[in-house]
Amino acid sequence: MEQPKKVYTPSIAPGSLIVYRGNAFPNWEGNLFSGALKLRHLNRLVIDDSGVVIKEERLFSSLNERIRSITTNKQGLLYFATDSGKIYRIKPY
Repeated sequence: MEQPKKVYTPSIAPGSLIVYRGNAFPNWEGNLFSGALKLRHLNRLVIDDSGVVIKEERLFSSLNERIRSITTNKQGLLYFATDSGKIYRIKPY
């Protein structure tokens, strides 16, 4: 068994987790995205080639929504759903 690469103390209460694979955001290729149910944001982790977390970004905390689920479509756009039933799409400018 391996130790975790990232530990949250206190817990962010992660929702779903995906590894981004898509063309819409080439700079995010291979990044991990997770909803944070407790802290109410979308969490993005940048992982280097050796599996070490080198950057963390907390997105959309101003929505003050518990992010439950995240997915991508064939074009690489990200979608996430909240506990209040809202669905958001993230697309490049």
